[in-house]
Amino acid sequence: MKQKMYLQETRPKALVVFETLVQIAVVSTLGLFIAKYLFFSSTTVSRSMEPTVAPNSVVFINQTAYVFTKPERFDVVAFSRNGEEDSDILVRRVISLPGETIRIERGVVYINGSPLDISAYASEITSDGIAKNPIRLGENEYFVLGDTPANSEDSRSSTIGTVSMKYIRGRVWLAAQSVTELRLIK
Repeated sequence: MKQKMYLQETRPKALVVFETLVQIAVVSTLGLFIAKYLFFSSTTVSRSMEPTVAPNSVVFINQTAYVFTKPERFDVVAFSRNGEEDSDILVRRVISLPGETIRIERGVVYINGSPLDISAYASEITSDGIAKNPIRLGENEYFVLGDTPANSEDSRSSTIGTVSMKYIRGRVWLAAQSVTELRLIK
């Protein structure tokens, strides 16, 4: 019976350690880049997006979602209140798009004069807010609502109003209440 022979490369241990450290540094740098520039997470505190996003959930936000496209109707987006960098990140659903006229009358949302069915996303709207009068959205403005409008501070409120594209941080794609309770956001 023939005995198999294996060639073993003998390299200095210092070189092996150095290569391992370089690999760790590259993977760590790549991970930090992805975490900082592509995705980030935030914790929700309000009940405004129930049942889609429960209070105290961690939401994961894709910051690259709108690099080549714009938010679409019913996307769940994360944005900075009034564009303040250090402000809370709010999570709401896009209802009206740039150039459209939105009005809410007796809980019914009208886009360019036609009723919009939001029943698949939002519960009953009990307050028309500033949208009682028609609001024409500018070139880069969006009108957002919470999925639970009765408990939501959103574009109907004068403290938020329409949301400029430059303040939208990204699209929410995942919510987690715990490690075992993950939910993809549609």
